[in-house]
Amino acid sequence: MAFHTVYGETEIKSPCNGNITALYCGRKCLNLRHSLHLGLLYKKGLEMASNTLWKTILLGLCLTALTTQSFAQSLTTGGVSGIVTDPSGAVVPAATVKLTNTNTNISQTAPTNNDGAYRFAFVAPGAYKIAVSAKGFQTQERPALIVIAGQPLTVSVQLNVATTSQTVDVVEGIALVQTENADTSTAYSSTMIQEMPNAGMDITAIAQTAPGVVMNTQSGYGNFVADGMPAISNLFTINGQNYNDPFLGINNSGASNLSLGANDISEATVLTNAYSAQYGQYAGTQISYVTKSGSNQFHGNAIYNWNGRVMNADQFFNNSVGSPRP
Repeated sequence: MAFHTVYGETEIKSPCNGNITALYCGRKCLNLRHSLHLGLLYKKGLEMASNTLWKTILLGLCLTALTTQSFAQSLTTGGVSGIVTDPSGAVVPAATVKLTNTNTNISQTAPTNNDGAYRFAFVAPGAYKIAVSAKGFQTQERPALIVIAGQPLTVSVQLNVATTSQTVDVVEGIALVQTENADTSTAYSSTMIQEMPNAGMDITAIAQTAPGVVMNTQSGYGNFVADGMPAISNLFTINGQNYNDPFLGINNSGASNLSLGANDISEATVLTNAYSAQYGQYAGTQISYVTKSGSNQFHGNAIYNWNGRVMNADQFFNNSVGSPRP
């Protein structure tokens, strides 16, 4: 029995003659040829599947890279970006931008590109200052910058031509409306969280002060509803980790304060619509908590809550029978 290939397919030539043995041999040859043909098709299918898999992996890597460059923040970190220009408005390439955390003095630097743009990705929330320097220009500083988790911060700087070596501190208010994305978010600092009236010390109650959020007064689970979405569609995260009940789809908190106390929260962010790429999983509100971290100075605080009988009204059933307040 001989084999040779014609146009990519294997053809079988049998030396059998036209007798019974030849008929039997021909059937075997036909079956063998059918098997070989199926094998070739299977091999081609594997090659095509392998090529498709590699293309899919490469496409995923490209999209990941683009997403990282585009957003540069996550659930627990923010991003700082901007454009450096000269007095005429022309961009300044190769300028050095230094971002410093004012609590820890940890700094990082980044150069501006050919378009005068710079970007710091995945910046921990907190207070920062920026110093921009370039050859032939005065050094400009921007103090009192606040980085919020999950949100970008745009700080563009205009440099002045240097006559002598000097540093200029620029105090300028940050824009109240950020145009980097369409996130509808409300940020709460640790001071706001501690001073906000909160019955039961439930840290999820702060979300009820965000636009579009109302307390859940209907039957069912969940603390609140936002923009018409059910209460069980809200996602709670602490330092980027999900803190939802795996069975009921609600947060593991409440009046019993099963999560963290208000004194442990550095900041909280409530997003009610149009999430960026780092958000997802649930269709309702995204509530992100970031815990406090250390700094260069020793510090601490203590909170004492007193809820005595003189602070509370008597309950309905005691009043109905004239029983004194317990």
